[in-house]
Amino acid sequence: MANMRIGFSKMDITPPVGTELGGYAGYRPCSGVHDMLHCRAVVLEQDNVRYALVQLELMCVDEALFERIAQAVEPLGIAKERLIVCAIHSHAAPQGSVPGEGPLDLVNNSCIVNREAFTDYMLSVVAAAAAACKDAAENLEAFQVRAARGDRPQVGSERHTGARPGGDLTVIQCRTESGRSLILYNFPCHPTVLSADNLLVSADCAGGVEEKLDADMAVFLNGAAGDISTRFTRRESSFAECARMRDVTVEAVQGLLAGLPYAAPEPLTGIHTRITLQAKQVLTEEAARNQLEETTARWQQAVSDGADAGTVRILKSYVEGAGVNLEFAHTLSGIRQLHLPVTAFRFCGLNFVTIPGELFSTLQPEGVSVIGYANGYYRYVCDENAYEAGYYEALAAIIARGEGEKLVDEILRILQMPDADAAKT
Repeated sequence: MANMRIGFSKMDITPPVGTELGGYAGYRPCSGVHDMLHCRAVVLEQDNVRYALVQLELMCVDEALFERIAQAVEPLGIAKERLIVCAIHSHAAPQGSVPGEGPLDLVNNSCIVNREAFTDYMLSVVAAAAAACKDAAENLEAFQVRAARGDRPQVGSERHTGARPGGDLTVIQCRTESGRSLILYNFPCHPTVLSADNLLVSADCAGGVEEKLDADMAVFLNGAAGDISTRFTRRESSFAECARMRDVTVEAVQGLLAGLPYAAPEPLTGIHTRITLQAKQVLTEEAARNQLEETTARWQQAVSDGADAGTVRILKSYVEGAGVNLEFAHTLSGIRQLHLPVTAFRFCGLNFVTIPGELFSTLQPEGVSVIGYANGYYRYVCDENAYEAGYYEALAAIIARGEGEKLVDEILRILQMPDADAAKT
């Protein structure tokens, strides 16, 4: 039986007024704060080897930010290969990136206007993550655990059709010997109840769950949410609607845990590797401009014809995707291969895999909980249908058609490998 101890802590990472918010197109400096943003850290020690999970209430985590945090926590005995840093993907929070750094700097950071101030904020996030990990590592305790997987809360649907999406709710609760309680919960959700017009900092519908649950800390791990949206499930774009969806999530988490007994934790096993995928071949600037003009004309015609709001919003998303493609004609040119960092692990009898981007729920491997927006941001990982239909996500993707299926095949192969607490490159 492995000797296992756990510690957890959180720190404030609320940005100053004027910090640029991510997720939506255009320059969106925040004008105030509705609810504070946090960094949550969980440190697990197994047979004197330390692992860490850091959750940031940000829009994404790019590789540059991950590397900065990895360097900051290394003195705590946490190796980069045993670190996961993930984001909740709120569109009312800044993106997690370091301008001027990382393999996708031009792709992810060309939108940042005030680069110096944004970098200063990112460095404060790194400091907060390191402080949370240090506090967690200094307060390790023996623990018991209970876990379950069941129906996901209905706070989102397939973003183009409104159909019920795939993906489960996975919940793990740890209770330390001193009585402290930690809940980790994972399901696919796109926290976009608040529209682009909102300029107040918020965790959106992913916020406030911790205060409602009977736990000292609750960590939301977003899932395979690339094709999921609140477009068809939200009643309005408001903070009151965020609270309603929060309560739906709380009820689902509590229902899954009800009556479950605690037991000693099973040993953690896993492997960290990189999976090489082909980058999308970008259009020429002329072709990208033509595509933008065509999609814009279709959207404007729908508005003129009085089409329903859902149809207009979907056509508008195609315009946004075509706009991203025009940007890619400048920023993605010359990139042929992408090397995605992936961690597959087993904990509490459940399989998990991290994805550095927005995996479509249709690609989620059966019986595997996906932790998305983790250790990098390679944008959308779409299925073949998205490319065939010309969806916004396929237009905005940097991964070539068919590579999403290849990624999943490789993940399934990795999960079948005999053990490993080893790093592969």
